[in-house]
Amino acid sequence: MKKSIFRTISILLVLSLLICTLAACGDESKYEKTSDVEIIEKNESTTEENVEIPENVNTLTGLATLSDSYINGRPIAIMVENSPSARPQWGITTPDLIVEGVVEGGITRMMWVYADVNDIPSKIGPIRSARHDFVEIAAGMNAIFVHWGGSDGSGYGINLAYQYISNLGISNIDATKNGSSYFSRDTTRTSVDLEHRGITSGTNIKTAISRLGYSTTQTKTNWQPFDIQLDDGKTVWGNQDVTGSCSSVAVTFSSNYVHTFKYNSADGKYYNYLNGNIMTDGNNGEEMGVENVIVLYVTMETLSTKEGHKDYNLNVTKGEGFYCSNGVGQRIYWSKAGDTEPLKLYDISGAELTVSNGQSWLGLVPEANRSLTVVTE
Repeated sequence: MKKSIFRTISILLVLSLLICTLAACGDESKYEKTSDVEIIEKNESTTEENVEIPENVNTLTGLATLSDSYINGRPIAIMVENSPSARPQWGITTPDLIVEGVVEGGITRMMWVYADVNDIPSKIGPIRSARHDFVEIAAGMNAIFVHWGGSDGSGYGINLAYQYISNLGISNIDATKNGSSYFSRDTTRTSVDLEHRGITSGTNIKTAISRLGYSTTQTKTNWQPFDIQLDDGKTVWGNQDVTGSCSSVAVTFSSNYVHTFKYNSADGKYYNYLNGNIMTDGNNGEEMGVENVIVLYVTMETLSTKEGHKDYNLNVTKGEGFYCSNGVGQRIYWSKAGDTEPLKLYDISGAELTVSNGQSWLGLVPEANRSLTVVTE
C-alpha cells in the first residue's frame, strides 16, 4: 500500500507504517517531543565510546578501501548531467555519494563525490556546468571541484557558480579553462550534441590536480555529512516510534524527474528508477543501486536570470528530511551553518546520523513537492 509520508507540514516527516495521523494515533506526546529537537554536535561527551577509525576507511562509505596514497585526502566532487541525452551516464555506479538537485527548466543535475581520487573510473561523465548550490556543498567538504563551465551571475549583479568558486576560493578543474589537457568528447554517441558528451577520467583528474598545484591533504575537520557504520554491518534503528518499513520510496524533483528507489533484500541495495526506468552505467550496463537513500527538503526560488536559475536555501539551522536503508526508514534533520560549512545530518534525537556501510544518494527535493513523496511499506 502506498502512502504519502507527509500529510501536513506540522507532522515532521511521518514515514508510512509507523505513524498514521495525529487524529488516528491517539498518542500525540511522541510528536510533541520531537518538535523542538536539539541538534547535538558529536564529541567525546556525547559518544558512548570512542571508536578508532582505521586510516584506510573511506569515511563516506565506512569501508576500508582507501588507497595508501590517499589516506586523509580531499574528496573529489564532479558535476554530471542528467538530461535524457546524457543517459546512461558513464560511471554512475561508482561514486561514494551522489548529490542530486533540480536546476533550471525542471531538469536535475548531479554531483558525484569520491573520497579517493583513485576510485574514479577511466571514463566518467557527461561532465557538465556547475551551479552555485553544488559549489557550496563541495566547499563544505573542502572538495576539489570538477566541472565543464558554470552559471555566471556577473551580468545580473548576483552570485552564481563562477562567483562562488572565486569568492570561496574553490580548488576547481574547469574544462572551459583547462580544456583538452584533461577533458575530451565521447565519440560513441554521435546521435546527441557535443554538450552531452563531455568526459574525463580519474587519471586525467589526478594529473590536473598535480599540474594546478592543488594539495590533496584534507585540512577540514568533520567535513562528512554523516557518521558511518564501521563493522560492515547495516544500521537498523530501535526506536519504533520513528522508524518503519521502506521497500521503496519515490521522490519528485519535477514532473519529468521522479526517482523511485526499490529495495532488494538480497543485496541490501535500493535500485534507482528514473521515471520508471532503471538507471544504468554507460560503461558496463550495471544497474545503479545504493545502500542509503537520503532526502532533504529544501526551499528554493527561481532567480531573475534569462535561464531561470534556482537558488536553494541551504544555510538553515534545522531542515527536515528522511533516510531509508536496509528496508527501514526514519525521519531526520539537516543543517548547514554557512557557505563553507559542511552539510550535516541528524536523527530526531539530535545526534549525528549514522548510516549503513556503502554508497549513498542524497536528493535535495523542493519543499513544494514534499507532499508528492510516496513510500511503499
